[in-house]
Amino acid sequence: MNRRQFVSRVSLGTVAACTTFAKPSLAAAAAAAKLNVRFVGMMTFIERADHSFLVATPGQHAMNHMTHVPFLMARAGSAAAKALGMVKAPGVVPGAFDSELANTNPDEFVYRNLDNTAIEVIAGNTDAVKNQASQMAQLQKIAPGKRVRGNVEKWAATTVTLRGGRLENSAGHPDAGKVWSFGAYSQRLTDAVNFRSEESTTIRLTSGTDVRSLTVPAGQSAELWVISAATPDSRPSNPTRLEHSELFFQFLVDASPVLAACPDATGREVPPTELPYVHPTSASAAMAAGGSTYPPMLEMCFIACILFGGSK
Repeated sequence: MNRRQFVSRVSLGTVAACTTFAKPSLAAAAAAAKLNVRFVGMMTFIERADHSFLVATPGQHAMNHMTHVPFLMARAGSAAAKALGMVKAPGVVPGAFDSELANTNPDEFVYRNLDNTAIEVIAGNTDAVKNQASQMAQLQKIAPGKRVRGNVEKWAATTVTLRGGRLENSAGHPDAGKVWSFGAYSQRLTDAVNFRSEESTTIRLTSGTDVRSLTVPAGQSAELWVISAATPDSRPSNPTRLEHSELFFQFLVDASPVLAACPDATGREVPPTELPYVHPTSASAAMAAGGSTYPPMLEMCFIACILFGGSK
């Protein structure tokens, strides 16, 4: 096991990073929202019977060609950053994960690793999430008849429970919004989804014995990023055929992987960056450093969903 794999297992866990090229209309809507939690990268939104959602990042898997790193990001000095125990990570470039932040100062952001972490986001007084995010890859159509693995919450490196609020499409890659094919099934895919709420919202984070919480009252604003970053392997990149899409099928039982393909995909480049291997401890700065810079990743890293709670 190399150093990067070891650090990722003990300090962080999984998911593939995609940058954010939000359309002006989406950016304006984000500014108007009181709470915006932006999900970027390889993760799956699993709808429950009550129409709440469980968001899960991939856990340990047989694919050894990537190191997956899930982390939380916020603006330094914000109430969210202080309440959730987030710290700076030298060498991390926020614009590598979200192109809306391309011209920002890296010192303006703080991070927290999300390996072995559970987060609850409870907005208002209803369980149901209004799902307007139509471009997540629908695994129940890509692999019909397959069920979610029974241990998904234990298997996943990170879980986020969403109650109330709404989900909306966003975009963080030039290939987002294009039609992708999984064999005979095709749909438009996106790499970023926003969760928004104007109601009073409570965020609770637990990791081992550490418990943190934040309440965003109605009328106040807050923003967070839940990012799932992947270091690419040494194989040549092919933005028209996503080799890493086979990982999504490990959320299901006995599902045969089908790779996402789009002949019109062009890929994109992102600036090299460190990955934020940080815990809210005195050792954070040392863990953040250490040669974890990764080269630009061309492929789009899309988000998937499993909609079993009702017809959509």
